[in-house]
Amino acid sequence: MYTRHMPTASPVHDKPQPTAPRQVTGMRPRVVWLIITALIFSSGFFIGRYIYPAGEIQYNPLDYVRLDDSGHRQLVFHTFWEAWDQLHRNFIGEIEDKDLFYGAVQGMVRAVDDPYTVFEPPPETKQFEETIQGSFSGIGIEIGVREGAVVVISPLAGSPAELAGVQEGDIIVAVDDEPITGNMGLDDVVQKIRGQKGEPVKITVVRKGADEPLPITVTRDTIAIKSVNLSFDNDIAVIEITNFNGDTAKRFNEAAREVIDRHARGVIVDVRNNPGGFLEAAVEIGSRFIEKGQTIVSERDKDGNSKEYAARGNAVLQDIPTAVIINGGSASASEILAGALLDQRNVPVIGTQSFGKGSVQEFLKLSDGSSLRVTVAKWFTPSGRSINEEGISPTLAVEQDRDTDEDEQLQQAEEELQKIIAGQSG
Repeated sequence: MYTRHMPTASPVHDKPQPTAPRQVTGMRPRVVWLIITALIFSSGFFIGRYIYPAGEIQYNPLDYVRLDDSGHRQLVFHTFWEAWDQLHRNFIGEIEDKDLFYGAVQGMVRAVDDPYTVFEPPPETKQFEETIQGSFSGIGIEIGVREGAVVVISPLAGSPAELAGVQEGDIIVAVDDEPITGNMGLDDVVQKIRGQKGEPVKITVVRKGADEPLPITVTRDTIAIKSVNLSFDNDIAVIEITNFNGDTAKRFNEAAREVIDRHARGVIVDVRNNPGGFLEAAVEIGSRFIEKGQTIVSERDKDGNSKEYAARGNAVLQDIPTAVIINGGSASASEILAGALLDQRNVPVIGTQSFGKGSVQEFLKLSDGSSLRVTVAKWFTPSGRSINEEGISPTLAVEQDRDTDEDEQLQQAEEELQKIIAGQSG
């Protein structure tokens, strides 16, 4: 996600997460409403500044900002308005004031040099909010940044992107033949991939093992995310969590009741290619497995302050042998859940290293319908291990062969559970 959206990473859909929790982009279930102040320039102010089309640049008290408690002030906005006026006087083409204004705010936010700190104007904010509700139009991938490259965290299960052949770990180098350059933000790439249902988009990717870049054309479509899928293999329940969105905790609780009703002897939690979502959902699901009061995840801000999120009770799956499957597409909330189960239950974790998206984005809804997602903290597992950039290491590394229909990671998870069950019986 991210709300604390544990973006989530960024969802690339025609798209969007709601006026809600912080997404772990990871986000907590609360909305922080931010009033646009002089620092963000109210619309009345920037219109007022522009009514001076000639002559000297006019000064305004809002051109100054307090720097510290000693009362020192520094002129900061004069150059901004000077550039604004000169553009209007000299630019040969048409200029939309709204585009200039939102572009200026986006540039300011991008200057912090964090791919997950993003400003979005009202239309994109609305799309983001729709996405976390579980239905949207797009190609169905989540992207992030690794070592300066735009990487596919995962294609959503059954999405147009997955069906077209996009894979976790693909590096996007061009969209519709326009190269991805170093000065583009993650939000720029998202905007290029978004579009209307039924329209194609070509993304060019670099893939490990491929001799040259691969062009993949994907047709955008409406995507309904079913965030929890339950299946049974004899006496083993397999709960696949594809996303941590607004209804995931509710759907997981329904699955947990069925697991108990059917007297499953073991549970496999499959968070492969799950790019994350709401912290609230991860904590709620973790509470089904972990004793009340035990830490699920801790959050540390820039000042070193720590806040712990503990299991809330109703640990109905606590005594059932459990295993987790992860891969490089498991990010954010997925890593929080896997890390908590590993540290607090010592469950086997099967698969490959997770993505390492362990930063917290606060979703801030602005008064004009635009929004900020701001990185405010980093996540740590109960044992104190950093999730950010490091990810979760499997206790049993198993690569998945893409050339076979066999799910080797799932098979290994079942074998590990059967060993635990046999040990309990003996």
